[in-house]
Amino acid sequence: MKKLRLLTAIFAGTFVYVLVSMIVGRDGMWAFNQLSEQKMILSAHTADIEKTHEELTLEKIALQKDPDVIAAYARKLGYISEGEKLVKVKGIPAYETQNFDPGTVIQPEPVRYVSESVCKCTALAIFFLVYIVLFLYDYNRGLVDFTARKKKFTVIKGNSLYDL
Repeated sequence: MKKLRLLTAIFAGTFVYVLVSMIVGRDGMWAFNQLSEQKMILSAHTADIEKTHEELTLEKIALQKDPDVIAAYARKLGYISEGEKLVKVKGIPAYETQNFDPGTVIQPEPVRYVSESVCKCTALAIFFLVYIVLFLYDYNRGLVDFTARKKKFTVIKGNSLYDL
């Protein structure tokens, strides 16, 4: 029973250590969920930046290749070509180009987790608790005996023999 008691307590301590590490440890489910949330935020931010990049690329290509777009931008700046007449109308707001926001830098938040030493201390406490409970259970059933053994010896022809 002594070996079974010890093995059961070791198993319980190891099981608790693995369970605590898997749930709230450094590589556990709690840390994984925090990293997944940060990944979703970063991927949404990345998608916005990619959309802005696409729009700016299309606008750049249009300014390089399309003469009508070039002429429209020149008119916004006040240039007119030969043969055109300039008419300014007050009260109508001018169409302004879209001002692109490059966004802000997103710093990753540190992941919160329970340290390895806390996981090990919890497992050690469970080991001792289970061992004490099993020891007391065996003591109540009478399987543990605290009486000291007395050494018996017999004398055979002048020599002492100890019975172990």
